[in-house]
Amino acid sequence: MSRAITIDEKGVFSDFERLSKKRKKEVADFVSYLKVKEEIEATKEIISDKDFLKSIMAGDEDFKAGRVKKWSEVREDV
Repeated sequence: MSRAITIDEKGVFSDFERLSKKRKKEVADFVSYLKVKEEIEATKEIISDKDFLKSIMAGDEDFKAGRVKKWSEVREDV
């Protein structure tokens, strides 16, 4: 059974404010790393779905072949 994770964001930001400039830079670098890691994981999840990947590739081929509509035309139907 999974447990809910609670984060004291105010405490985290308060602690961050007390860090030296060097440590703040390390935190910023780590946050950047985590952001990229999360994006890579999301990309891996998408490309592991073969049907979704085929759909993306088909859309790319449609775009290259000029089979596209203007957003203003599509928006009218939405």
